[in-house]
Amino acid sequence: MDKNKKVMGLFLLLGIFLLFCFSALKQSHTVYISIRSGDGEVPVITAQLTSGETSISIDAWCSDTGEYYLFLPSWAEGRLIQTEGSGLQTVSGEGSKSFSLPILSSGQSFRLEGGQTLTILTGSQIPSVYLTLKHDLSHISSDQEQSDSGQALILSGDGETVYAGGLEKIKGRGNTSWEQEKKPYNITLQDSVTLPGMTGQTTDYSLVSSSDLTFLRNRISNEMGELAGTGSMACIRVNLYINNSFEGVYELYQRITPENMNLTDLEELTEQANPLRSEESLNQLTTGLTLDDWNQSITGKWWDYENNPENITGGYILEADNAMRYSGEASGFILESGAYMVAKSPAYLSEAQYQYISSYVQECENVMRESVGLDDYQALSAYIDIPSFVGKYLVEEVSKNIDCSSTSQYFYKDQDGLLHAGPVWDYDWAYGVERIQEEIDYMDPTGFSARDIPGSLIWWQLLYYNNAFYQDVVSLYESVLYPWLNELVETGLNQWAQELSASAVMDYLRWGRVNNDSQETSLSPSALTEAARQAYMDQVEQVRSFLAARKEFLYGEWTG
Repeated sequence: MDKNKKVMGLFLLLGIFLLFCFSALKQSHTVYISIRSGDGEVPVITAQLTSGETSISIDAWCSDTGEYYLFLPSWAEGRLIQTEGSGLQTVSGEGSKSFSLPILSSGQSFRLEGGQTLTILTGSQIPSVYLTLKHDLSHISSDQEQSDSGQALILSGDGETVYAGGLEKIKGRGNTSWEQEKKPYNITLQDSVTLPGMTGQTTDYSLVSSSDLTFLRNRISNEMGELAGTGSMACIRVNLYINNSFEGVYELYQRITPENMNLTDLEELTEQANPLRSEESLNQLTTGLTLDDWNQSITGKWWDYENNPENITGGYILEADNAMRYSGEASGFILESGAYMVAKSPAYLSEAQYQYISSYVQECENVMRESVGLDDYQALSAYIDIPSFVGKYLVEEVSKNIDCSSTSQYFYKDQDGLLHAGPVWDYDWAYGVERIQEEIDYMDPTGFSARDIPGSLIWWQLLYYNNAFYQDVVSLYESVLYPWLNELVETGLNQWAQELSASAVMDYLRWGRVNNDSQETSLSPSALTEAARQAYMDQVEQVRSFLAARKEFLYGEWTG
């Protein structure tokens, strides 16, 4: 009898254990969809799902025409669906029917009890970033100067936890991109992390939402910049969720900082030399100004520090920008040519630093001008890093970047080093954008732009007409970039697009990027989804067609 009791006890324990395992397995492989009535009987729909020990919630988004969408990460595909609250009915051509625990498949549509439609979509196998802020998103999205903090969760495309911890700061960023409905942000994590597809740990990242509807223009430029030797910042494409709401496809960049670029941090050294100066008190420093000959234009801005580090030859990060943005920056200088150079790091130049770097860069420009028509680099090579400038010129010319002579042009100089061009940054207005400016048609794949475009930054024109520089441009294009562009046009770009298309569809639906004719309420959810997919691929084809013609035009001009 005792033996039988022991056997029965073991079976009971085994049953409890299996029940526990099944329950845990069911929970980890189930998407729980909560449907409850909100204000005015409007449904409030939330999906809850887990990955390992991580649990996330995602709220449904409602379109202007009343359709509901749940935009989920790729790893939700194939899970069971269990509803809590009001029931769902599947939508099919033969009518509706009730169900119990269906398998989630992207594109499924269900009918709510109130008659509304809920469509569930899963994104591409790319990382997802989930930010939970202390305040509503409008706290920062309505004012670029406001910041917030909270918690951050970053999961890989497979649902593995990459980062789970504090979000020290989130703040709006960008210039024209900030004016768009889909806002860009800078974020600072509490702890350093290496993200998938990146090297090096950092806390500082930029969430970039550009006007580029392919989400690939920057990727083209980044990879070209690496091949050409001018460098780029590490970047991946992610699904962004803020306060449980899907915000779309973003490019997550390592920020342009001395740490991320392995440069001497002159800003930090300056702070160490002035220990009584805190970051909060920087704006209280006395501003130094230099004026033009008519005392009308501020040609330089610096800050009155008491002490300087022993070596102030680097590192500096500079951005060539336009007059309007220059006026709002903390420090910088204007070259004799009229180019506006903003100091990005140190953001607050001391007078000695200002005098050093402004004089150095002005001398670089002087030597560029004096080297026009020469057959060698003898003078240029004493001031600038030739390979990085050759590579940067090619990225600007191949992309036909509208900003190449006015903004988002980065340069850096490390301690006791030369001035380098790069990293490449911000190419949403490139690769065939619909714009005619200064008699240049940027949608036309023929014609030169970086060589000829008028603007305050004239460096590309000056360098192009140095014979040695020109020969290096032609050689690098013919031997490295042209073969790469051939492969990109033939297969690479479409492959990138296919890998991203599922998330791109979610973004297009979320932000109303589908053609107006396709947004008729009579269209089925599947037809709207297909319209979004086709709209995305049409955008990609525009870039592919531009590059196909552009690469041949330049090849003919330089090697024909």
